[in-house]
Amino acid sequence: MDRDLRPSLPGLVLLAFVLSGASARAGERLGTDLFAGYSFARVNELGRHGGNAWIGFDLVGPFAGFVDASAHWGQGTGLDRSDVTLMAGPGMRFGKRGGTVFFVRALAGVLRERASIGVLDVDIGESSNRLGAMGGGGVELRIAKRWAACLTGDYLWNNAKDGGKKSGFRASAGIVRRFGVVE
Repeated sequence: MDRDLRPSLPGLVLLAFVLSGASARAGERLGTDLFAGYSFARVNELGRHGGNAWIGFDLVGPFAGFVDASAHWGQGTGLDRSDVTLMAGPGMRFGKRGGTVFFVRALAGVLRERASIGVLDVDIGESSNRLGAMGGGGVELRIAKRWAACLTGDYLWNNAKDGGKKSGFRASAGIVRRFGVVE
């Protein structure tokens, strides 16, 4: 078979999500979700603890929009390090209103990273801002009518100021407050 005519794995996964969402709950609105929780990021072998918050909202059918913000801090190579991300983009949400909801998303935005060291009561630091992208997904598990527990995982890509790439994984766990349509 010609290589150009064979379907790719990402294409098949996307098609499966579209068909399962359309057939299972065609046009069912899931409302708006507000998430806040603990987050752990591991970027270029450096682990950082922090927090993550995002809002997910309906667009059309299973398609949704997401706005995501996170902050992490920790130490590595003798420096205090912190980062802040602000990203937005499209995604897809599947599930039952007021029940379990699965989602996937692709986000792009800005990442601000700071490295500093304290010498005698003086903080010496350097900050950099750059563009980044994140892809991932998660699951929301209902715990009450308008509340759910949520687990997410995202992979982060961004350019380092020296021309290299920085990438890593971020995992978050927390609580979702559901607004709008809930059974």
